[in-house]
Amino acid sequence: MIKLRTHHLLCLPRFYSGGYNKLFANNMKKICMQIRKNPETKIKVIIAKPDNLCDKCPHLHHKKCVQFPEMEKWVVAEDKKIAKYLKIKKNSIHKAKDIFNLSMENINPKTIKAICHKCPWLDNCLKVGINKSFQKDLNKN
Repeated sequence: MIKLRTHHLLCLPRFYSGGYNKLFANNMKKICMQIRKNPETKIKVIIAKPDNLCDKCPHLHHKKCVQFPEMEKWVVAEDKKIAKYLKIKKNSIHKAKDIFNLSMENINPKTIKAICHKCPWLDNCLKVGINKSFQKDLNKN
């Protein structure tokens, strides 16, 4: 089972390895590939706490994001906002294909701009868009 914050449900389908710390990017790639290889992988929804992606983030200190002074407060608010928007409950468990399809079907570039307007990776996310291979792998069979 993979533990993921709700805001990472938006990040993973749009992931590319540029602009990140190498250790964090490798971890994100590993998790992304695990989901792509097995769309039945169980995802536990985490809200306002570090998840399996955060584990390798250089900005995580004492279970808080310290990338910039207001970042922890912002990511917690993002998790709550996205959970409410997608109608996902804290600690709920879903198949990867179900929860990522939910996020990809309901979050478009306009929504991302509104939700993630303070995210340091927003421009890259919008430029890259949804990774078509990720989407295809989730829905194979």
